[in-house]
Amino acid sequence: METTPNTNTSIRRHLIRLGVSLATVITAGFGVVTAASGAMFTDTETASMDVSSGWVDITAGGTNVVALSNLKPGDVFFRSMNLANAGSLDFKYAITAARPTGAGVPLVDSILVESYKLTDGTNCTAANYQTGTLVAASSTLTALQISNQLMAPASSHTVCFRFSLPIATPNAIAGKSSTVTMTIASEQA
Repeated sequence: METTPNTNTSIRRHLIRLGVSLATVITAGFGVVTAASGAMFTDTETASMDVSSGWVDITAGGTNVVALSNLKPGDVFFRSMNLANAGSLDFKYAITAARPTGAGVPLVDSILVESYKLTDGTNCTAANYQTGTLVAASSTLTALQISNQLMAPASSHTVCFRFSLPIATPNAIAGKSSTVTMTIASEQA
């Protein structure tokens, strides 16, 4: 069978293209095999990083943490609460008193309180309490609102409460008693 010269050349060109394509695929395949076999230089480093979170921890204490008994009109009492930042972060704290329920509520509503921040708890006396910083002006005990008091880690101070039962307290308050819950809440600053 005779072939025309153009057809032979066309087949030859297709065979050459096929050969070049096969050579390209084979070369690429060797490159993949080389990369997969680890024939390239590599290096790996590691770095460690310590991670921790801070915490907020307020502690409260004192020998006379707001204990009042046998009150009569005209009485004035000073009581201290020692506060400390036992955490690792600056925080702000607030102190509030919850209004109780029961027969003693009128007594609690009649008690007035002023609050001062002192560096030395022994100054929570009639002679020295005003040497501190006023943190809550006079209000009834149930309206007590101390807020946004900043405290740094490993620091402490005393809140000095000046409690009073006004001389004009009515006779209906006599013989009443109640328990007041004070809440000290802190949050990171």
